Amino acid sequence: MDAEYVENYCGYGPYDANYLFHSGIEHCTQLVDRMDLRVRSVAVLGAATGRVLEHFDAAWGIRPWGCEISSWAHQRIPGRYRRRIRRADMRDYLKELESRGREFDLIFSNALVYLEASEVAPFLARCARLSRHFHFWSSTSENYERGDQRRVTLRPRAWWRERFLAAGYVPTRSRYLWRSARRTR
Repeated sequence: MDAEYVENYCGYGPYDANYLFHSGIEHCTQLVDRMDLRVRSVAVLGAATGRVLEHFDAAWGIRPWGCEISSWAHQRIPGRYRRRIRRADMRDYLKELESRGREFDLIFSNALVYLEASEVAPFLARCARLSRHFHFWSSTSENYERGDQRRVTLRPRAWWRERFLAAGYVPTRSRYLWRSARRTR
């Protein structure tokens, strides 16, 4: 993520004008509240410029942990949140969390679309060991270019469903929120 990418986020214009729809953050907080789930800890994989972090703070009084791979975006995360957000690739970040024995009530991400197909299942299996729930939102149905010209492949919902189930998640009443069958606390 760089300035050019943020100025034309998902091909729809400036990030600040479009992140609500494309991130799924409002959907996530409203859904969790409607389902009356207890969320005391959140990990955000792909925090971008930190706007979603502000939403978790406003909705639940939670300052999330997480990561952002782009140094450009990470530098724009408000200071009160940045100390909990590592500038790291989410794959490496999860390995670090697991080695430290960290656990979260919720993992929030719409960045799974950046993973290669072969990486998705092991990545989600690691997430299922670290969290009670995972909220995944993919808002677009076509491919778009990242600032570094890497093609992002957006897959059908059925493809994602198979991967979440294989990784140890079970569906909830929402097709965007998954519960880990491996975590029972």
